[in-house]
Amino acid sequence: MALDGFGGSMRRFAAYPAWAKLLVWLAAVVLSAAAIQGAAWLIGLDFDILSQSKAGRAVLLLLAVVCLLAIMAADRRPAADYGLVVGEQWRRQWFGALALGVASYAALCLLAVAVGALALVPQPSAYRWTMAVLGGMTALPLALSQQVIFSGYLLSLFRNKWVGALLVAALFAIASKLGDPAALLSASGYPLVVGMFLIAALLAALRIRNNTILVPSGLLAGWVFARRLIRKTGLLSVADPQVADWLAPSGDPRQSPVVWALLAAAIAWAVWTGRNRSVPLAAGESIATSFKRVAPFSNLCLLAPLDLWIARLWQARFRIGLAYLPRLLAILVFSSMNTLLSLPERLLLPWLLKGRDVPDPLFIVGVHRSGTTHLQNLISLDGRFVTPLTYQVMNPFGFLLSGWLFVPLVAVFSPWKRPMDGVRFSVLAPQEDEFALAGMTRQSPYWGLTFPLQTADYDRAIHPADFTPAELAAWKRHYLRFLRALTFWSGKQLLLKNPYHTARVDLLCQLFPRARFIHIHRQPYAVYRSNLHMHREGHCMYQLQDPDERTGYAARFLGNYLAMEQAFYDQARRLPANRLAEVCFEDLEKDPQAEIDRIYQQLELPIDESFRRRLAAYLEGLAGYQKNRFQPLDPATSQRVYAALRALFDRWGYDAQGRRPAQSGQRAA
Repeated sequence: MALDGFGGSMRRFAAYPAWAKLLVWLAAVVLSAAAIQGAAWLIGLDFDILSQSKAGRAVLLLLAVVCLLAIMAADRRPAADYGLVVGEQWRRQWFGALALGVASYAALCLLAVAVGALALVPQPSAYRWTMAVLGGMTALPLALSQQVIFSGYLLSLFRNKWVGALLVAALFAIASKLGDPAALLSASGYPLVVGMFLIAALLAALRIRNNTILVPSGLLAGWVFARRLIRKTGLLSVADPQVADWLAPSGDPRQSPVVWALLAAAIAWAVWTGRNRSVPLAAGESIATSFKRVAPFSNLCLLAPLDLWIARLWQARFRIGLAYLPRLLAILVFSSMNTLLSLPERLLLPWLLKGRDVPDPLFIVGVHRSGTTHLQNLISLDGRFVTPLTYQVMNPFGFLLSGWLFVPLVAVFSPWKRPMDGVRFSVLAPQEDEFALAGMTRQSPYWGLTFPLQTADYDRAIHPADFTPAELAAWKRHYLRFLRALTFWSGKQLLLKNPYHTARVDLLCQLFPRARFIHIHRQPYAVYRSNLHMHREGHCMYQLQDPDERTGYAARFLGNYLAMEQAFYDQARRLPANRLAEVCFEDLEKDPQAEIDRIYQQLELPIDESFRRRLAAYLEGLAGYQKNRFQPLDPATSQRVYAALRALFDRWGYDAQGRRPAQSGQRAA
């Protein structure tokens, strides 16, 4: 069932006061930590979550982020409210703040060396420096995660933003000592607590001043990177403890009274310059395309096995754009970790699942941007069905036993909304199974999004007739394995949405002779405009190459659109009447309850009252959703689209202007 299936009861959470939301979050973290600690004790692990070990701190931070994501999802507010704004100036904001953080920390250390408080200790070992740099790089995601929590969500809870900044700074300081709670009450621990409080207060003030967490997270990342680099290389040591007490007690500038004074001055500047500053939030409702193009963690095949990635890179002759190297590095790191973690499941699960029957699914088909996601979200509220979730299709080989370990990590770096239409995105939301196929085998057109220069080759996977016998056997084997794993725990009937299944009806009927299908169509002009927008705003998040617009997705779309729909109607005509329902998106949008009733009646599926209640609650929650608004196509483009898709215009009853008489969806002819 979709995450929104229980969203009706969670919507009341948005009306809770700030202190109540804060208490819920803290309680969730404490209970989760207690559960993990109890489980560790029961199985005899020597693990203390409140110790000063890296593992304990990592688990606490992970729990805090996971619980916060759940709270943020329940709060149902725009991401811009949390400062999750990535405008066109993101490079200047992020890298400028990062450089300032590194430079200011380094300058302070050099000052301490100059006055004799610290001494340089040469470290010529290249290996030690390499490991220190790699360790320092973890400062980037750490700083971003911390600021999502403290300068992002928690700060947004308070009506008085400056009072909120003080309270959030106090929480930040306390959280920094979770690994050593006794230090909060000791005289030896208070200097670090004071320093952390002032650092957090400055970061919160910068967040308020700029209406984005980019600046504070970049500054924090710079400080943490420089500190880790110096600490891991052993580059500095205390030379004169008396002088060091003023600049870097125990070699830690955060405990220095001089640093406190500098931080206080910076806070005063941020507050003074930001008191009447008003940065519009409109840009925060979308992410700058220039950022989406290079965001490192955005490829939905991030967790695909390393052997599959290496084969795909080999086929592309390793032709990767320089701008995409950070994304490729993230892919290889995450893929390598998940390959090792999921290897037992990948090797053993086929034996466990062998011969297991899969109930004949209900397939939702229709070309991209025709309304398939909306229809999947609606029907997934029916408790009789189980539908793939995002984290499952992202990790198809490992989601059953080990994949949940990656859910929090993936969620932290996932977009708050889908990049092409603003629909809420969640790792626990329904998702199409084509991403699972792409994560298991090369036979998926979605690899053409990652390697757009090979789009034509990967588009062969749209039509099973273009498969070689070996490719067809591999496709069937991997698809059945995924579906068997999906139904392993529940045994429920599957609800599967996949636009590319539009051209695979015969193949799916070979696998599932009693499968049912819902085909959804939409005005072709709207589908064309929306696909161009998706290509421009969404596909850049997957690619490792700059596309050739003459041969890429946009250039091939009209031909693929027509071929997929024609293949569907050629194959669907052999289906019995009770195994196929046709729906028009405009009708579904106008009266979703009536269309769902009609679909269920056509497919001879009963509707229970609990489904009706969940459906009504879900539709109520969509009341504020605004669809994308596009400029009309120019006359020349309209004529080209109409000429290419004339057969579909006529079949669905649209005239050359895209108008159709008011009518219900009709069964395929």
